[in-house]
Amino acid sequence: MAANFSANLQSSAYNPLHSAQPAAITYAPLLGGVDGTFQTLDAMAQSVRGEISPDFSGYQDPYNAQVAEAIVRGNVIVPVALLRYVRDSIQYIDHPWNMQVVQDCRRTLEAGSGDCVSKSVCLATLLATCGIESRFVAQATDGENYDHVYLQARLDGQWVSLDPTADGKGGRPLGDVGWAQVLPEGATETTYPIFFSDWGESTCQ
Repeated sequence: MAANFSANLQSSAYNPLHSAQPAAITYAPLLGGVDGTFQTLDAMAQSVRGEISPDFSGYQDPYNAQVAEAIVRGNVIVPVALLRYVRDSIQYIDHPWNMQVVQDCRRTLEAGSGDCVSKSVCLATLLATCGIESRFVAQATDGENYDHVYLQARLDGQWVSLDPTADGKGGRPLGDVGWAQVLPEGATETTYPIFFSDWGESTCQ
């Protein structure tokens, strides 16, 4: 199925593999422990909303809207199509040691790769272009140190899990809509909103 999505993208008017302009890179000290997790989650939400200067590409960027439209073209269930594209066509990479990278949707699409943070930002942005609300979910498998993030999308009045890193490669599980890794006893997870308003139905065709 990912091959069909890729064909749609390649036949579209834009090319997601080549950036029109070099990306601006901003560095900020990462706070320690849980504070660093919430600092990252806040930056992720700002990235989806397109609020990181000077040029982070959020959900209102026409480029991201065009990508979303190409991915869902001919697919009845929009969130399924978007999840599977980001899961299968964006290569998962580990983030550098002792550093957290927040990459916006456009750069992830152009690079074709990203860690769990960047893939989650990408999927949340594409969902938002289609009028689908989502939120981040940070997981601490040891109960203290957050080590993974995924999404929940608001679908038919319920929060439904979407983990774009569950691609079945490199020892990772394969998960589709509704799947999230089962946490061991003593683990915890925290939800983090991206938007603070009501959303309507999908606008992607």
